[in-house]
Amino acid sequence: MTGPIKTSETRGQEEANPTSGSVLERALDEHLKEHDLRHPQMFKLRARLPSQGRGSALVAATDRMWVNLKTYAQGGENTLHAHPNEDHVFIVLQGKAVFFGPDGESVTFARNEGIMLPRGCSYYFHADESEPLVLLRVGCVFDASKPPWGRVNRDGEPLPAVSKGNKAETTVFTDNYFE
Repeated sequence: MTGPIKTSETRGQEEANPTSGSVLERALDEHLKEHDLRHPQMFKLRARLPSQGRGSALVAATDRMWVNLKTYAQGGENTLHAHPNEDHVFIVLQGKAVFFGPDGESVTFARNEGIMLPRGCSYYFHADESEPLVLLRVGCVFDASKPPWGRVNRDGEPLPAVSKGNKAETTVFTDNYFE
């Protein structure tokens, strides 16, 4: 195997656009156009850290699976939601995250600990604000004939990632990086 080791650009949540999709959707579309999916993808885990809000850096992807770094200054994914067409994993690389289930149950994860969330599993999480939270997130589509991006609230209604309903705020990046 040869080729460059890729370092991804970290993007803020405010870059989402209802007409062109989420930051991850657009990054994935660009990534799939640039890469021959018959070959390995080499990457480096590096992402800008925010002082406010959250960021995302897509590091590798196929048409069915994606790996990205998620960075949080505070908050997290703050509204109970589920992804009906995506199984996914979060692994804490820096900081601490408190994950909550639909009945208020919670568990705190620290560095090198994580959680697998099967499609349809309801959850939300908060960052412990003592230091920026960095999560490795790996997702995989279940039914490839349907978009994997669906996020629904407790009532099964659509819940866009970047919305007041999901308590999104403008991202302000520092000059510091997780690497």
